[in-house]
This record gives sequence, structure tokens and C-alpha cells, in this order.
Amino acid sequence: MSQSHPAHPTNGLLTRPPLADGAPVPRVAEAPEPAAPDEEPPPPVRRASPGRLAGVDLARWIAIAGMLVIHFGAPFLEFDSPASSIIFNYAWGRSTILFAFLAGVSLALVSGGARPHRGRPARTTAGRVAVRGLALMAIGWCLHLVVTAAGSNLTVIITFYGLYFLLAVPFLRMGARWAATAAVLALAAGPQLLFLLRRSRDTGGAMASFTDAWNAWDPAHLLVGQGMLELGVYGYYPALACTGAVLAGLAVGRLDLRSPVVRLRIALGGMLLAAVAYRVSWHAWYDYGLLSALGPREEVIGSVPTDDARWLLTSMPHTSTTIEVAGGVGVAMGVLAGCLHIAERLPRLLEPLTATGAMALTVYALHALAMSWQAWIPDDYVGLAGWTDDNMTELFFIGSIIGAFLWRRLVGRGPLEAGVSDLGKALARSRN
Repeated sequence: MSQSHPAHPTNGLLTRPPLADGAPVPRVAEAPEPAAPDEEPPPPVRRASPGRLAGVDLARWIAIAGMLVIHFGAPFLEFDSPASSIIFNYAWGRSTILFAFLAGVSLALVSGGARPHRGRPARTTAGRVAVRGLALMAIGWCLHLVVTAAGSNLTVIITFYGLYFLLAVPFLRMGARWAATAAVLALAAGPQLLFLLRRSRDTGGAMASFTDAWNAWDPAHLLVGQGMLELGVYGYYPALACTGAVLAGLAVGRLDLRSPVVRLRIALGGMLLAAVAYRVSWHAWYDYGLLSALGPREEVIGSVPTDDARWLLTSMPHTSTTIEVAGGVGVAMGVLAGCLHIAERLPRLLEPLTATGAMALTVYALHALAMSWQAWIPDDYVGLAGWTDDNMTELFFIGSIIGAFLWRRLVGRGPLEAGVSDLGKALARSRN
């Protein structure tokens, strides 16, 4: 689940700084009078930086909060309460897709926003993104070793996230339309190819022998138990399915996310996409006979059975179908649009949450360590450790928000975020 997630929508890279709401439209200035020979020319006017989009950080906090709900439970609610069940069901699976979508938004922002980098800057950006991807994979593998040793059932998403970054590098120069086209193709073809490859392995086809041969020398599989085929095909968050969500975020990130009209279009488009995807799955099961043929779709979470291709119509969490990912992308578009709107109007009130979203990678890594600690200590442990274990949900939610807010105010970037970013800059230096 992880996730160094650069924020990269159309970073609002405009030819002039955006106007505040209600500000009058500036008139085109007349050409200035030429300076007299004995006068110095006026200093160049520096245009204001568009700044960081707090709404992207707020959306990232919602994603990390959803993952915390799945792993720790909803804070201040009984586990089996109706409210807790509703929050859990809405967060399950969609938080992962929201993270992947926001990764694409971040990639768009760091690669030029509405004006994609070209030439040497584009090569520098591609190099830095690649380094970040490799760094995320390294962090993910380290966490995977800790989680495995502790006996926790967490599947570390950071490693998958790093692979998403590497796969997105060839698309960084694309504008909004081409990135959207690539996203549509990836959403349409990726899950189907994933299903065919998994079925080939399950039935002893060519993929079975290829998998055995590949894993026999893949260092990541041999040393960590999480190799390239696990990340791309067989894992819980396979890149073949999730790359479409990343490219969708890249396409949205190429738009002017500071425009209220653009935000409204993103929200409406996301609502339409989610409604169509989820209704198609619902009708397939309850109006067209799949309930009697395959059984309740709710009983299959995660990888779908490969003996019947009709399972590709399910929308259940982590099934990696086109319908599940497309529906999640639609929800993510609505969340992003709403967060951009709210964060712009309530910046001070939401600052603790946006600070936590800006440190999502660090927060995720700490939550993985906390889950490993919980898996390691005995269930009947008493004292402070036992109390901490029993109240981990509330402690981690509150602690992460307060800690991130103070760190952001006193230090700046999160430790893992700063380390990954600085490593990318050091290994892929700009020559401009």
C-alpha cells in the first residue's frame, strides 16, 4: 500500500499566478516606455509560484486513513457496529486504488503539470522518478522482511508502488489526452491479460513453466519472497491491473486543478464512471444469472477463480478486474475534486490532515512496523504494551495526525519523503 506518492496533477503551471476567487480579471498592460539611456532597466518581475496543492495531500490522507481503517479498525467505533461496517466496506480496496490514482497525479505535477517537460528537463524528471521507484521498492522489501518475520498478515504495498513508478516513466511526456487514452487501454487490457496469465499458470500452461524458471533466478523472489512476477502478476496489488489507475491520475494531473470548472468536470466524470462500473457488475449478478451460476460475488475477495472468465465482471475489492479498478478510479476522481475544493476554503482547519497526507509514506511505514509489533507480542500481554495494543486504532490515528503536523511545522518534509526525493535529485542531477 505505500507509497511515496508525489502529487502531480496539472500543477497549475500557468503563464501567470492564478487569481483569487472574486478577483477582477487583469487588463492587458500596455508596453512600457523604453528606459532612457542613462537609466537602469527595471528589475524583472518574478511570478508567484503556484504552490503545493493542499487538496492532493488531503486526498492522500483519506487514502492512508482508509488503509488504517482496514488494518486497525475505525477509531472510536465498535468493530461490529453499523457505522464501522459502512466505513470499512467503502474503504476496502478503494483506498488502494485512490493511492495509485494519486501517484499518477503526483507524477503529473513533478513532470510539468499542464505543460509536460520536454528535452533535458524531461530526461532529468524521468531519471528522478525511476530512482524514486527503485527507492520505494527497496523500502518496501525491507518492510516486507520485517512484516514476514513478525508474522503479520500485511501485504506491503510500497514495493508495488515503486514498480508503478517505473512503469509510468515512458508516459511522463504525454499530455492529458494521450495519457487518458493510455489509461483507457490499460484499464481495458491489463486485467484481462492478468486473468489469462494467472489461468495459464493455474492450468499448467506456458506461464507455469515460465514462472518457475523466472523465480529460480529472480533475486527479489529468492531473497525477499516478493519478486517481479509477484509485483506484476500474482500479488495482491498487481501492476498489470493498477497501472491503469496510475495513468488515469497522470491524465487528470495534466489538467488545471485550480479551476473550479475543471474540478466539477472531474467530479461528474468520476461519478459517472463509478456508477456505470458498479451497476454493470450488479446487473451481471442479479439480473443476468451470475448469482446462480457462480454464487455470491461477495464471497470472493482478492484473486478471482480462473476457471470461469465471467468472474471478470465482479467489482469486489482486490479482484483486479476492469470493473473494480474503473469503479475505484471514478471514486478517486470524486474524492480528489472534493478535496481540492474543501482544502482551498479551509486551509488552516485541515492543515493537520494535509500535513499527514504529505507524509503518507512515513505514516504507512510506521503503521507497518506497528502491525508487526502487534503480531509479535502475545495477545494476553498486560501493562502499557497491552493497553497500547488494545487501543492501537485511536492511538495511531491521533498520533499520526499530531506527529505529522508538528513535524511539518518544525522540520518540513517527512523523513522518508525527503530521503527518497533527495536521493532522486542526487542520482539524476539537472544540467540546466
